[in-house]
Amino acid sequence: MRLTTFPAVKGSISASDKGSRRRWPWYFTAGVALLMWILASLVSFKWDPEAGFWKEVIERKITAADGLRELEGDKPMIFVGGGSSCSFSIHPDLLTEETGLPAVNLGGSAGMGYRYLIDLATSRARKGDIVILHLEPEILQVDEHSLQPLAVKVDLSRGLTGATRGAFAGELYQRPVLDRLAALRPGAKFLGTLAAKVVRGGPLYRYRLEDIQENGVLGMVTTEPNADREGFQSMKGWLEDEKVKADLKRVAEFGEKQGIRIFYTLPWEVFRPEILVAQRLEHARALEVMEGFLPIIRDATMGATAENDWFLDTGYHMRREPGRERTRVLGQALKRMLEEGL
Repeated sequence: MRLTTFPAVKGSISASDKGSRRRWPWYFTAGVALLMWILASLVSFKWDPEAGFWKEVIERKITAADGLRELEGDKPMIFVGGGSSCSFSIHPDLLTEETGLPAVNLGGSAGMGYRYLIDLATSRARKGDIVILHLEPEILQVDEHSLQPLAVKVDLSRGLTGATRGAFAGELYQRPVLDRLAALRPGAKFLGTLAAKVVRGGPLYRYRLEDIQENGVLGMVTTEPNADREGFQSMKGWLEDEKVKADLKRVAEFGEKQGIRIFYTLPWEVFRPEILVAQRLEHARALEVMEGFLPIIRDATMGATAENDWFLDTGYHMRREPGRERTRVLGQALKRMLEEGL
């Protein structure tokens, strides 16, 4: 009987199997990298003390604004928005005292960027209302091609609701997915700083929820010395960026279309006494540029003072009584403008 023989099997692993074996380390590396990004993003999103603080600040202010609207009905209201200079310095009860109109402080942090802050300030306003943009001039020198990371984190933590009922409604994100992904990616500095604070056992953020006063103004107890006085700050090139100009034009058009009067005013900042006059002249020239977009609420300081004991930890964060004086001055200037029909 003849036996049937079969040739020896060589190369029993197919080419596709070989390719898969060569690729699996790359798949594994990509999977680990994705997992690490997700974990890091959760840390950045859920445990970023700065974002958590400002999310709570904004939630409380919006709740207060909506409650006051319900209480006042159709009566015109004043909304003041801006960075932390607004959050620390503007007392809405004094604006009401000076103008007779209910007022709300809708300030946030300059780190959120001007587009988010303007949108927040205008998000609760309607026909007949007044919005005052109390924005630090520095943040209007930046072309915001994407929403700032702090604003994205606050926005996402609020359940994707954001402040998008205002001047930039529906267009805060120019690249919605990429902006959100990039903002949630924490850098080594963030993780290192957070780890160091946890190890030391101190506060994770310099401001506390207890610092939020009933009228929405921030305050703080500090043993640090008064804020340092600034040297001369040139305003050359301010508002020359085409994107910034387009955004300001859009804000003005939004106000006109909605029947909302939108003003700009300079925050008060502390400077060295020897350059105070020069700085005020510089600010005055800059305000003439801004006036091409929005009406200006001016006062004698032109946003510059030498009184550093009026300020807390920065040259924009005013102590309680100086902040109340700043608000009185703002309210009186606004009242004069309204009486003159401006």
